[in-house]
Amino acid sequence: MKKILITGCSTGFGYDSAKYLAEKGHHVYASMRNVNGKNVNPASELKKFADSKNVTIDVIDLDVTSDESVNAAAAQLPTIDVLINNAGFGYGGPVKAFSSTEVLAQLDLNIVGTIRVAQAVLPGMRSQKSGLIIH
Repeated sequence: MKKILITGCSTGFGYDSAKYLAEKGHHVYASMRNVNGKNVNPASELKKFADSKNVTIDVIDLDVTSDESVNAAAAQLPTIDVLINNAGFGYGGPVKAFSSTEVLAQLDLNIVGTIRVAQAVLPGMRSQKSGLIIH
């Protein structure tokens, strides 16, 4: 059984991966922003799924664009065996349609966010001399 942290579990691949990997016997830490606000429904659905299937999914509040959020979440987690950096979003359309603020927000989430979370779990992976990070 691996301890797996997945970012961006409110929808899509993250949500589905959390359920799949938990059913395969892993302890999944399904992270997303605003678990008590905007994402209360997917957080609740993952918890209900875990209870109904008798699997382990811990839903945690983690915003990959915030050093404070990442560090607070990491402080509550055990040593992680696998990190799946899934959180992200993309704009579609012509370059001229996007402001620099929008582009910077996308880079912060998709690029810097992956580094934030990796840096938070790497000390534990180093100490156990094993780990896997999937971007």
